Amino acid sequence: MSARVDKQWKDKGLTGYSTEAILGTLGHYGIQLDEAAFKATAANAFPLELAVEWKPNWKGTGQFAPFPYAAANELTNRLLPELPTPMKTAHILLDLIANALKLVAAREDANLDGAFKNWDELVPRLPAKGDRRDAFLRELVTFLESWAQSFNELPERLAKAGKKDEAMRFALVHEVLFTDREGCMTALVRAQSGEREGAVADLEKWTQDTGRDVFARYSALDALFQLEEFEKTKSLGLAVFDAAAKEEKWGLADSIAHLLGHLVQKIGGDPAYLREVRSRLERAHAHTGGHH
Repeated sequence: MSARVDKQWKDKGLTGYSTEAILGTLGHYGIQLDEAAFKATAANAFPLELAVEWKPNWKGTGQFAPFPYAAANELTNRLLPELPTPMKTAHILLDLIANALKLVAAREDANLDGAFKNWDELVPRLPAKGDRRDAFLRELVTFLESWAQSFNELPERLAKAGKKDEAMRFALVHEVLFTDREGCMTALVRAQSGEREGAVADLEKWTQDTGRDVFARYSALDALFQLEEFEKTKSLGLAVFDAAAKEEKWGLADSIAHLLGHLVQKIGGDPAYLREVRSRLERAHAHTGGHH
């Protein structure tokens, strides 16, 4: 009888179990794989994709219902250690966030340089821009959800704390991962570091650029909103929504419509503008199932 993982695996984690036991448990509940087959499959799929692929044949229940994802992640780390997984990347990002927060708080135990060293080593191994990067990011953001606000705010917070170099490096982390933010996060830092006029001008230009990817236009619009350039956001936002709607990118359109909704809550607007925002919220909600 092949080795298998016991019911305490969720408490212990899988690192202490043998590869044979992990594969044996997969096989026992419906997923027949050996090391070679797993390596061939995992070279082109991230752990969450593997778990989703296995789900129709998975017979595990109770303690073993969530086993496929944990097994896929652990086996990828062991058998393909050169591949960055979303979970490993999340750990590096969480280390960056923790040390950046310490630096903002002027704590002596901040070691942001050490955290950046791990990040810099990871970057060349990230998936190339395109479908594989998108799949990687979809899995990655699930690990960062509770830290998303801190992650998004830290470039500006570091800049406001007088740590411009560190702020720029942290902004570039955003721009390397989320390529639609290219230029926008560093513009936020520039704006907080004595270059506001130039940074705002760049963001305004990028928001208006119809040749630019609509996600990138939204990133520029959102940066203007963060900088409280509300009149510019107001004048440019409807066109960005319309570009997203034309491309039927309704999730993005919904985000834009809600940004404009927050905008009019802050600064108001004439009745005609309010009607334009309301109509776009209704269109977005009609396609996404959202509510006012």
